[in-house]
Amino acid sequence: MAKKTASGYKHTAPPEELDLRKALHEERHLMQKVEVPMVTVSATYRKELADKYQSLVHTASDVVYSRAHYSMADAIAEAAKLIGKSVHVVDPTNFVGEKDWGKIEFTHKVGQLMARHKMLKDIKDKIDTIARSKLPITQAITLPLLYLSGKTKAPVISLHYEAGNILVENGRQVLQVITDPHVRPQYLVPLPSELVTYAVFDEQTKVDFMKLARELGKEVNDEQVVVTGAPVHPQIIKIGRKLKKIPKDGPVNIAITTGGLGTNLDEIKEVLESFAPLLKPPEKIRLLLYAGTHRDFRNFFEDYASRHHVRIGNWDEEDSRIRIFHDDSIVDANKNLIRYMFPWAHGIITKPSGDMAYDAAVAGCFLLFLEPWGEWEEHIQKRFVANGVGHDLKAGTAIERFKSLWSRGKLDKSLKAAHELPDLFRNGAKNIVGLHAKVLLDKHSHKGS
Repeated sequence: MAKKTASGYKHTAPPEELDLRKALHEERHLMQKVEVPMVTVSATYRKELADKYQSLVHTASDVVYSRAHYSMADAIAEAAKLIGKSVHVVDPTNFVGEKDWGKIEFTHKVGQLMARHKMLKDIKDKIDTIARSKLPITQAITLPLLYLSGKTKAPVISLHYEAGNILVENGRQVLQVITDPHVRPQYLVPLPSELVTYAVFDEQTKVDFMKLARELGKEVNDEQVVVTGAPVHPQIIKIGRKLKKIPKDGPVNIAITTGGLGTNLDEIKEVLESFAPLLKPPEKIRLLLYAGTHRDFRNFFEDYASRHHVRIGNWDEEDSRIRIFHDDSIVDANKNLIRYMFPWAHGIITKPSGDMAYDAAVAGCFLLFLEPWGEWEEHIQKRFVANGVGHDLKAGTAIERFKSLWSRGKLDKSLKAAHELPDLFRNGAKNIVGLHAKVLLDKHSHKGS
């Protein structure tokens, strides 16, 4: 059994109740050795870890909560590597043992049900703060997280408030990234504390943070909240350096994407059915249909192509009328989006989720927004609509809206607006790495004094 001290759980060997113990022990050493240790709560990639460390996985199933928290962590890691820093990212969810694995699967299943059913989403909107204050995964990830970070001396960059709050509570220095232009009360749980610094999306997010802190009676210094922008992968930034243009008579390259929990399935079905006439030769659009890790999405996309007599192209066939992207692994899914989708797409049809909106806009794409899934996505939507990059898209009138935007040159204007976005949209990952170095320097300065 694990023994708890005042500073958390400490072990020389991994706790017996955790999974992938050999991998866990090696990951702990990597976190100790690197200059930029990072933690997120996004998805499991247990098969990759089992293969890497030749370990056994006692619970073979994987879960995906969010591509965003994985892709943003990956973006920051790559930005750190580009300036010669050593970096390592962990997700403690990977190491939860059989006893607590039900909490992981329960959270995943509830999230999926809410994401795919309108009535449940409406209930979720009403109980969001209460539910997020009592996530069942918190207890499950605490032990592996504290073991993973048990010997880490450098400040830890956290991409999820659950992980960051646990670390601060156990005396660790944390740079907490607020990944959206929306401040949840949960981010402020550790305050007042000198152990946490916050990286926020923009100046308005900082204003919102300070206002909420006052309302909750939470003391925080102005210098603890720093505007960095959102993290976008350096390869995506490189893609966006070239202005994209739609051919005069088409086709328009459109990606239709779902999120980590498989959101907006009914909307996506309705949009695709209305777009079907545009696929008839000579096609006016070409589609890349991103199913994420969801087999039901993949199956629907395959049935859609079959019903409309369209051959499904291979991933690298950019002139195919339809391509379908599905992966079992969040790691592979993220890599393939960067490799195949963002360079090819003129536009993305998506809910206004942080990762997809930030990445697509910086890649130089226009955005057509499906229904937001929460208040934070409404904030994202407003920012990109205001910048001229995004447009609202109602499923019932999708084809009319698309044709109108295209015929009036609005899509071309949005491509130009995406290309000319302020640097803050591109430099988030680099700025967060720089802020981490400052937090580390301040930590050493306080020690010296």
